[in-house]
Amino acid sequence: MVVPVMINGTGPFNFLLDTGTTRTVIDPDLARQLQTPAIGDVAITTVLHVRQDKLVQLRDVSLGHSSVAGLGAVVDKLARQKILAPGIRGVLGEEFLSKFNILIDFKQRWLRFGDAPPAGERCRFQAIGQYQGAPTTNRLLIAAQLVGVSDDQLQLQLDTGAKFPELFPVSHDSRDAHSWGGSMATSSGTNDTTIYSNITIKIGATTIRNLDVVQSRHSVAFDAVGLLPASIFHRIYISHSGGFVVFNPGD
Repeated sequence: MVVPVMINGTGPFNFLLDTGTTRTVIDPDLARQLQTPAIGDVAITTVLHVRQDKLVQLRDVSLGHSSVAGLGAVVDKLARQKILAPGIRGVLGEEFLSKFNILIDFKQRWLRFGDAPPAGERCRFQAIGQYQGAPTTNRLLIAAQLVGVSDDQLQLQLDTGAKFPELFPVSHDSRDAHSWGGSMATSSGTNDTTIYSNITIKIGATTIRNLDVVQSRHSVAFDAVGLLPASIFHRIYISHSGGFVVFNPGD
């Protein structure tokens, strides 16, 4: 999801809208162009590792008529994200998005801020996770079940930046996905990944069938068992003020 974002009254710049990213991120060229003042360093936990990045101050960040003042932004080259979405200048993360209630329609390719909650089942999410004993904030952690594979509820991050459902072998406090993974294997992917086909994911009363699920064989730094891509649904309403998600409202 690439959206036009105004920063400090300048732009618009193409940003990736990503509920799986906790902070707003801008590339180094945009930071220099805007002459953003540095306010320190910050430890960034990605799926693959933990690193230190520079933190800069943004006076104002706007998407449409929705605006947030005084956000700190991480400066990063965004090499992986720019492969997926060429031409982006940054990532709009949950630190911005969590200030609003959002309705996303993937079929019609639009999003709206501030709508009243639609009819449908309200699935609670956790906004605070845990990694190595410390809390993680600005999260959208959803309990989901892989039907016919495990009776356990797996905690997944609802992620508008993910292309496929993905499971990680071990995620700090989470259970080991290898304990049931072998029963689903249908083909082996590259880069030490395995793809499981025809998988059903159930969240409350919502069921999504015939999914391909990717399982990484690498250890990862993450606060959930895996990623739940928002794009597998037709529509999603995220109530940050109420702490719930409505999947496929109107269906």
